Amino acid sequence: MNPRPILRFLAATLCAAAVARADAPKKSPTSKLYVADQVGDTQIDTGTEIDDLTKKSVYNAEGTAIETKANSNTSVVLSNGTGIYFDVNTRVQVRTFRQDAFKPDRSDIEDEPSLSNTHLYVNHGVIGVSTSKHVAGSTTVYETPLATATIRGRQAVILSQDGLTVISMVQGEATVQAGPLDRPHQVGNHQQIIIRPGKPGEPNIVEIRDIPDGGFENEISWLEERVLTADAARKLVYFEVQVRKGSSDVTLFDPTTSSGSDSDSGVKEIVPVPVVPANPTVQPNVSPANLTRG
Repeated sequence: MNPRPILRFLAATLCAAAVARADAPKKSPTSKLYVADQVGDTQIDTGTEIDDLTKKSVYNAEGTAIETKANSNTSVVLSNGTGIYFDVNTRVQVRTFRQDAFKPDRSDIEDEPSLSNTHLYVNHGVIGVSTSKHVAGSTTVYETPLATATIRGRQAVILSQDGLTVISMVQGEATVQAGPLDRPHQVGNHQQIIIRPGKPGEPNIVEIRDIPDGGFENEISWLEERVLTADAARKLVYFEVQVRKGSSDVTLFDPTTSSGSDSDSGVKEIVPVPVVPANPTVQPNVSPANLTRG
């Protein structure tokens, strides 16, 4: 029997396996959210259970929904460095939050640690957003029943209620589309877009204007309170990747590997590291209706 065909077959099989292993998509540690501050009654729906949100708790971010009740607010930080302040009576779903693996020894926590793709749906209420400096290719999308906004910038406030969406760019820019019948609109720095439902079969009604400096109340101050609270939360924590010791340990984190095998570099987890004791100043509970005055 000629062994050469068999040897050639085995060599080809080994090469194919090596190529398949090299081309296999690398897994990243599961993205997280950290609760920086909590006042009142807030719940988180993880998809398997509903928990009362508590300060300094950590959850897998993707697929969760956070809801604040009356006289309640909370601030969370995503593991890409985004701080989000949830005002009273607010519900937000984290529909997508995927993050590439990142080096644990990065030097600047003001920069996003790795490329990420984020998609949040604001069912109702008000959120203030403060982001780190995004790396090239990252995307941040916020959706309401009336609009979809791709945020490019550091600070925004999003209001969503029956028949109204207001997206205010306190710092940065956004591209906003007010429903499937609308065209994209560019919202500049210190501008806001106001969206109301159109007639059946017609596009939604859109108004873009500079953020008012005054009025019945100082509107820019109202907005800045929310983004500054989100920014304060963002600066309370940073995230690093660690190799978990012991595969049988029970932690808050889901085990994933960097190359599909625990033996290569160990089971990885994203871990929040508080910078200072979490004690941000909580802004007063203000009704979202105050933003809609004519």
